[in-house]
Amino acid sequence: MNIDKSIIQRCKKNDKDAFAQLFKFYQNYLFKLCFSYVQSEQIALELMQEIYIKLYKNINQFDDKYPFHPWIRRVAVNTCINEKRKNTLTCLPLDNGEDALSLEEQLASTEDTQQEVESNEMKLIIKKHIDSLPEKQRMVVILRYYEDLSYEEISELMKIPLGTVKTDLYRAKNALKDRLYQAVNL
Repeated sequence: MNIDKSIIQRCKKNDKDAFAQLFKFYQNYLFKLCFSYVQSEQIALELMQEIYIKLYKNINQFDDKYPFHPWIRRVAVNTCINEKRKNTLTCLPLDNGEDALSLEEQLASTEDTQQEVESNEMKLIIKKHIDSLPEKQRMVVILRYYEDLSYEEISELMKIPLGTVKTDLYRAKNALKDRLYQAVNL
């Protein structure tokens, strides 16, 4: 997922149409990324606006020798992290962030409804336990397993040593394993 470099060049020349193309290209990606951090549609949209403003103001700092996607991801993740630091309230979505099917559609589905319900319940349990982790551990888990970043990318993005990333991830996985084991055996 990377945008044509000619659009970036046009953005650097303050071409409004190019910015519109850039924003439209990354719109869904940025919304999903922001939503995964804040769990609120309204706040995710506000964060997207903030990211767009940062991109508009700082596009000239982007080095064309590198792919654009990691740069925009860094801007977005840093914006989300800053928002999480400002606002410690966590909201859980009622529909798990996906398009909810009507009850009739779910009942008429040929898929195994019980298996789907159990899967959704497990996702909510896991999400709840991830949300209960300390901030640094939670961020490392999200970046590693939801954003699929490497340890090195996480280290660079969070500005922490590589060993700390590995330690935080190790501790987070152990904490999650213990919490999930307790939840299942209740």
